[in-house]
Amino acid sequence: MLKNYFSNLHVNLIVAAFTKCPLTWRDIDYIPDYNKFYFICDGEGMLKIGDQEFYPKPGQFCLMPAGIKQSYSCISSNTFLKYWCHFTAKIGEVNIFDIIKTPLLIDVKNKSTIESLFRKLIYYYNSSELTSSLYSQSTLTEIIAFFLDSIPKEKIIINSSSTINKLEKILSYIENNICEDINIKQLAEMTNFHPNYFIRFFKKNTGFSPAHYINRLKMEKAKSLLILDDMNITRISETLGFKDIYHFSRTFKNYTGFSPTEYRKVMLRQGD
Repeated sequence: MLKNYFSNLHVNLIVAAFTKCPLTWRDIDYIPDYNKFYFICDGEGMLKIGDQEFYPKPGQFCLMPAGIKQSYSCISSNTFLKYWCHFTAKIGEVNIFDIIKTPLLIDVKNKSTIESLFRKLIYYYNSSELTSSLYSQSTLTEIIAFFLDSIPKEKIIINSSSTINKLEKILSYIENNICEDINIKQLAEMTNFHPNYFIRFFKKNTGFSPAHYINRLKMEKAKSLLILDDMNITRISETLGFKDIYHFSRTFKNYTGFSPTEYRKVMLRQGD
């Protein structure tokens, strides 16, 4: 389930830097509309996130999620030396850290990796190259992945709310019934929404229309079947709930750039 969330993630870097905090570094009880990462290299200071107060040590990595009351300040002349960035990370219109709950402060084992990633991020943030924004987005995604990979999986929890619970119910149903002919009316009834409202709800929270999302999962399943199973194209089409093999083939080509037969040949040649 979490893998499906992450595959729909869209990130945007606002600012990135490597800074020795001045003695005036202080802000109390503010609520940012962006997320923050701090990787502490040296020094000391105080962070407050919601009701939790932290005193990060060198080698610790801190997440300060958007939309939560926060404070920070120096506590001595030995101020933080830190890599940091401000960013958004959303699925549809929803902050990923509203969907999942993680520890806010973690110990980093491979410090050289995260330092290298932040140096890349800062380079591309300051670069005027045509493709710098693409590289900064990909590097930011790597940093988010590094943060999440550093956390035991059982400590990454899907938040409980009416919206998230409904969305999780729908995504689980789609994933478990991807080989069926799933329709919008059926999904809308599961949430007690009118179909038109359900479409808006789904797109707001995933970034995709329901039909696009369902077809995307079906095509990923089709790719797997074409490589790992010897069933013919007609059978694969039927297995995935398509009533018309031509519709299946057209949808697959729009998604991959290959017809199902071409895709199977290309992928099998690579395995030779």
